[in-house]
Amino acid sequence: MESIPDGDAVLMAPRGGGAAQYVVTWPGRDTPRAAAEVAATLGARLTLVTDDPETAREFAAGQGLVSLSTLALMTADPADLPQVPQLPEGADLTLEEFPDCSVVEISAFGSPVARGRIAQGEGFAVFGGIDIRLADPDHTMETAVLAALAAEAAVRDLPLILMPALPKSGFWYARQGWSAAAEVLTFMRARDT
Repeated sequence: MESIPDGDAVLMAPRGGGAAQYVVTWPGRDTPRAAAEVAATLGARLTLVTDDPETAREFAAGQGLVSLSTLALMTADPADLPQVPQLPEGADLTLEEFPDCSVVEISAFGSPVARGRIAQGEGFAVFGGIDIRLADPDHTMETAVLAALAAEAAVRDLPLILMPALPKSGFWYARQGWSAAAEVLTFMRARDT
């Protein structure tokens, strides 16, 4: 996936071709242009980051777009989060560096059971790709992954962490030191459904 600034929007396109996704704030100067591009392009997506989801949804509907997903954009300061992962017995934690991100992985008895990614921007980190592969009713694995990622953000001296999350998880994240900053609304053309 490649990300290209496009006015006050970011155009994200798969390497090698494919439908693009515009990510823009609502309201934003380039939001109408990005929405028009999405409305005219098969498979394209428009993602609006907003603290006014009702008006953003009305705008998208007026452009012939329908809702595809809703996420909460969570924020935190690494200093407000646990940074020492509490691993279950028999579990190991590794950090692997890649050109565009780092991946934390927890393995238990030689098999991967949880992972998460951290990407760095200018003065902030983005957590994503949180993948828990075993039942985790008490959030032990998720808490350990987030602690390891928070420690990595602290080592990099990044004062702000952003993370998309399911809205229903917002209360759990709030108890862990996170705050909901905005909603992340993704839309597609109505005629593509």
